[in-house]
Amino acid sequence: MGYNPFYNIENPQLMGYEYAWIRFIKHNEINHAIISKDIANSWRRCHNGGLSFDTASEKAAKSEKGDFITEFLVGNGGSIIKDIFKNLDSDCFYGIITDREGKKLFGLGNESDAFSGRLKEISEIPSFAEEKVGTNCFSVVAEIKKPYSVAGAQHYFEFFHRFAGYAAPIFNIDNEIIGMVGFYTMAEQMDDYIISFVVAVERAIENSLKWLNSREIVEKQREEKQYILDTVSDGVAYVDVDGKIVHGNRKLFELFGVKSESVVGGDISNLSTTPPVDELKKYPFSSIYSSCDNKISIVNSRGESRQSFLNKYKIMEYGSQENNEVWVFTVYSDIKKLAKKLSAGNTSRFTFDDIKSNSKAMKIVIELAKKASSFEAGTIIEGDSGTGKEMLAQAIHSYGPRKDGPFIAVDCGALPSGLLESELFGYEEGAFTGAKRGGKKGRFELANKGVLFLDEITNMPYDVQAKLLRALQERKIVPIGGAEPVSLDVQVIAATNKDIVAEIEQGNFRRDLFYRLNLIHIKIPSLTERENDLQLFLKYFMHKYNPKGDMRLSKEAVDILSSYEWPGNVRQLENVIERMVIISNAKTIGRESIPDEILRSVSSQEKINEFDLEEKTLNDICSFYVKKTAEKYGGNIKKAAEVLGISRVTVYKYLNGGHKS
Repeated sequence: MGYNPFYNIENPQLMGYEYAWIRFIKHNEINHAIISKDIANSWRRCHNGGLSFDTASEKAAKSEKGDFITEFLVGNGGSIIKDIFKNLDSDCFYGIITDREGKKLFGLGNESDAFSGRLKEISEIPSFAEEKVGTNCFSVVAEIKKPYSVAGAQHYFEFFHRFAGYAAPIFNIDNEIIGMVGFYTMAEQMDDYIISFVVAVERAIENSLKWLNSREIVEKQREEKQYILDTVSDGVAYVDVDGKIVHGNRKLFELFGVKSESVVGGDISNLSTTPPVDELKKYPFSSIYSSCDNKISIVNSRGESRQSFLNKYKIMEYGSQENNEVWVFTVYSDIKKLAKKLSAGNTSRFTFDDIKSNSKAMKIVIELAKKASSFEAGTIIEGDSGTGKEMLAQAIHSYGPRKDGPFIAVDCGALPSGLLESELFGYEEGAFTGAKRGGKKGRFELANKGVLFLDEITNMPYDVQAKLLRALQERKIVPIGGAEPVSLDVQVIAATNKDIVAEIEQGNFRRDLFYRLNLIHIKIPSLTERENDLQLFLKYFMHKYNPKGDMRLSKEAVDILSSYEWPGNVRQLENVIERMVIISNAKTIGRESIPDEILRSVSSQEKINEFDLEEKTLNDICSFYVKKTAEKYGGNIKKAAEVLGISRVTVYKYLNGGHKS
């Protein structure tokens, strides 16, 4: 199956990897501004080893039963991945466990048409060793023994360029690597949070191994034993043959709301659960090959109940024929939190610390946004395209009391009226032709206890505005085709790149909806209105895309960029700097790397500034200004007419020499 290198043309980072990969394949040259040392070293090994960049992947071979470590990784590690997939609202991930050399021991993906069509090829790879399939996340981890991600054309084989992989090493208690765990997804879905998730899974597997190394736990001093147990993120009780709790970890005491001295030494039956512990004693035991995941409820000392999983393990006391037990309590909500991080779009990634600015205007914006966050107030954010409206909305979510709830974003201008209504309010089964079986929750319901971000709200159809107003007034929604209202607790943040007051005057936006949303109104200034921020962003983005710091902008380049008006604001500036770093072959980036449209615009402005008004008629001045405006917008007469506030006929007259007397 051929791979189109322009598939990810809208993602500059992935396109940068493609350019660097092509340069290496064709010229054996590494672009160190884009490719990290670890990836570069792997590419060199593949090249020197005679690997072809277009070698087809091997088909999966039947896995064989191995030693204790292999069966532990497959049993316990596989069970952890299965638990994650039970709560994962996505079909674009494939979980993998390998041995320390990269041979696949376990693989699992969500059973769906999307999975079978997109990630099936990854599932058929039997080994991720570098000498087999080139540079990938597992081969790099095997080399450096640290968590690592490899996306798109960072892979050596072209076959992998559609994918992004994240892996981490698994260590035993002697700090020796025994295997690796990772996830693959599509390249366009790559995100930094996935590597953090993989590390959490790796630690969960290591914790399982700690539980099963009973002889080491028993033989070590109590302090060492307690330290090991306290590193485990689940509640753990070590129970002897008489049913007495010999040791418990900090998480166990926290879950049950008790002090260690009131539990350790007492009977396990003293813990309060539903069903009671005496019933739990009859439950089956888990093994290193599979977990039982018995569903129970933990009841703490305040009478509060939490849904949990219980897994019990039998362990042999060294020198004894009797089995002791380890009881492991895993809170269901902890698993759901991990799964939610993999559900795209439901969490905020930015905080106020991520908003870079030295301008007084932006400091006022941030202070106002913090108040909107603290008071959970309805907010309208107004600003030109590229000023960072969604980034500010995410920061509001991350700062306030709703930070642990979902952040749901909806682009109101991207969907037609009927579809937008069903997206916002959801629908019941059979509500219309093509409705999903069981219905579908709307974005309002998904945002419960969190924040709903309505981007480009002035593009929302008028009839949907009326239904939104009713939902905000009553704090309830009725799904399409439904009869029973659903009560909701949602903070709504709206954004627009238009003058919303003007939209009201023109009859495009409801005045009553504006008053309902507009408890706090935030106007984000354009980049040209933010004094001193352009120089700040030039330094910030140069460091971001050239972390080694071996490239710099020439004074001429800085002057040109400083003279440009930046209609696309910060987003446009970031894209331009990233592009300049990618295409420049010199350590000093000059005007030759600046996009032509910027050079033309700055040149036109300079000529306008230098235009000699002496001995010029009004007709000459108007003709000159109209011509330069048309040049600025690439000959787009309609755009030039809109900017100048004149008709297209008048623009044509001035382009042909102006009005004749």
